[in-house]
Amino acid sequence: DLDVTVMVQPNILPMSFGTNVMNEGSFAQVSCIVPQGDEPLSISWSFHGAEVTTDPGIITSPLGTRGSSLMIHSVGHRHSGNYTCKAKNIAGDVSETVQLVVNGQFW
Repeated sequence: DLDVTVMVQPNILPMSFGTNVMNEGSFAQVSCIVPQGDEPLSISWSFHGAEVTTDPGIITSPLGTRGSSLMIHSVGHRHSGNYTCKAKNIAGDVSETVQLVVNGQFW
């Protein structure tokens, strides 16, 4: 007998902060959901290519085994830019990027 196991690469649902422009001082949240792909999954966030780990004001937290949430309690212009969620498993990896635009005064 020959057993064949087909591994499924992750797939990420489209992400959104819920609005095109956030006001300075607002709460921002985006979720990265991986409905397909073999577990275990590794899900990580990056901001302009640098991994989001302990950035002040930015919190990431797991959503079960198939998701992650990124929250910014008070957005400022330094938070403007591209946030990328990367989901990885033994079969491969995939990334999805969402842009955060912050409205307000420039200092």
